[in-house]
Amino acid sequence: MQEIQALNFQDFISADGDILITDSLRVAQVHKKRHDNVMQLIRKRVAEAGSWGLLNFKEAHYIDAQNSQQYEMFTMTKEGYQFLVGRMTGKKAVEHQIAYIEAFRAMAEYIRNQRDGLRYRCMEKELECLDSARRGSFHGRGLNMRKQEKPVLEAELAALLAQAQPSLLFN
Repeated sequence: MQEIQALNFQDFISADGDILITDSLRVAQVHKKRHDNVMQLIRKRVAEAGSWGLLNFKEAHYIDAQNSQQYEMFTMTKEGYQFLVGRMTGKKAVEHQIAYIEAFRAMAEYIRNQRDGLRYRCMEKELECLDSARRGSFHGRGLNMRKQEKPVLEAELAALLAQAQPSLLFN
């Protein structure tokens, strides 16, 4: 039995807040379909799905690197992807579907691990700051050490908190 190809999830899946998405360009690339045919299938599936389709597919645009023209594309959730490719048949289509679903799972796990690791480092740094403050209030030598440690610890904690809470970009 032939092994199913593995996708590098970071190339095909991205995060939009807490929602994992992909786009019609990537789907066309993986499934070796023309992008206009994928777009046509998406429009058909969105029309069939009604309001559910509008929640799982969003129109977007991209700039072609070769001619600098703007073209339409769709972004879609994992559920939208599964709904779209449910109509594609053949052995290769099934292999690509499985690879994409595994890529979605891997990306979700990757994001969860990043957040959990960052959360742990923030808590560890907060405890280090509290310990430094406790030692600083205990005796004179501790106070002198606290004066030296405080700016460094606070800067490190601020950097970790900035990573844990990314800023929102508004268009």
